[in-house]
Amino acid sequence: MPAKKHIVIVTQLDDPHTDAMILTLREMGHAPIRLNTDDIPQHTSLSMYLGSDASAWEGGIKIHTNDRLIDIDDIRSVWWRRPSEFALPEQLSEQEREFAKLEIEHTLRSLWASLDCYWISYPAHIRQATWKGEQLKRAKRLGFEVPRTLITTQAEDVRGFYEACNGQMIFKVMSDPLLAANKTTPKIYDEPPVVHGTYTTLITEAELAKIETVGLVPCLFQEYIPKQVELRVTVIGDEVFAAEIHSQEHEQTRVDWRHYEVDIPYRQAMLPPEIVERCLAFTRSYGLNFSAIDLILTPDGRYVFLENNPNGQFMFIENLVPELRMTEALASCLIRGANS
Repeated sequence: MPAKKHIVIVTQLDDPHTDAMILTLREMGHAPIRLNTDDIPQHTSLSMYLGSDASAWEGGIKIHTNDRLIDIDDIRSVWWRRPSEFALPEQLSEQEREFAKLEIEHTLRSLWASLDCYWISYPAHIRQATWKGEQLKRAKRLGFEVPRTLITTQAEDVRGFYEACNGQMIFKVMSDPLLAANKTTPKIYDEPPVVHGTYTTLITEAELAKIETVGLVPCLFQEYIPKQVELRVTVIGDEVFAAEIHSQEHEQTRVDWRHYEVDIPYRQAMLPPEIVERCLAFTRSYGLNFSAIDLILTPDGRYVFLENNPNGQFMFIENLVPELRMTEALASCLIRGANS
C-alpha cells in the first residue's frame, strides 16, 4: 500500500508557528495543507461518503482560498495546532449561528475520530491533559515533586493555607490568563481593545484582606517554591528539549517569567535522566505526542513540577535558544506519520 501523503495543520489564519512549520516542511520536500478553521464554512466545502460495503469514509475538504483538497483517505498526519472559531455569515440569527456551529463541530469531530493517522496531538487527548488539578495528581503519581496546592471558594481555607505556607503563597489562573477577554471583545472595533492579563501573583497581607472575593469563582493557590532557574521542557515525539529560564535575574520576572518585555537569559538545559523519563512518561500517559512542561529547579537542586501545556507555545524558546531545533523535530514526526 502506498504511503499516505497529506500532512494537515489545523489552525487559524494568524499563527506564526504554522507559518514557520510550513516553511520547514517545504524545505524538507513536503507540501503540507493548512486548514484554517476560520475559513470554515464560507471558504471551504466538505463531502463524506460511507458506502454499504465500505469500512471507511471517502471524500474530502476543499479549501477554496488556496484551491487545495484534503483527501480523507490520504491523511498521513495531523498537527492540531491552534484552531479558532468558525466564521459564519453575519446575517444568521443567533439560534441559526449556534445550530450551525454544533453541526459543523459534530461533522468535524466525526471526521477526526475516523482518521487512521498520526496526531500531534489528538484533540480529545489535549483536552484531557488540560486540567491543572488532575495534572498535579498525575505528576505526583509519576514521581514528580509538586507544590502544596489549594483550590477553593472558602476564604477561611485560604487564610489557613497562607499560614501553613508561612506567608509564601501564590495565586494563579487555571484557565485563561487574559480573563476571557478574547471571547468577549468584539472582533470589529474602531480602536484596538486594551486587554489586561493576570500573572502568577505572590499574595501579601494586602491581598489577603480582600480574600472574601474567592466566594464566587474557585481560585488556585500554591505554596511559593524558591527558584534557582525555571525550566521549559518540550516533549516532541520521543525527544525532550529543555531550556533554562533565568527568571531570578530580574525583579519583574521572579514570580512569573512571562513578562516577555523583560530581557532575561534563556539557555539550553541538561536534565537528569530520571527527569527526562518522567517528562516522557507524563506526556505518554495522556496519549500525547507533544507537551510543554513547566518545572522549577530549586536552589537546593530539587525539580518541582508546576504545570503542563499540552498544546503550548515553543517557537519563542527556539528563537532564544536556537540549538533546540524543535520545529525541525516536530516536522520530522509529521513526515514519518504513523511510523513515528
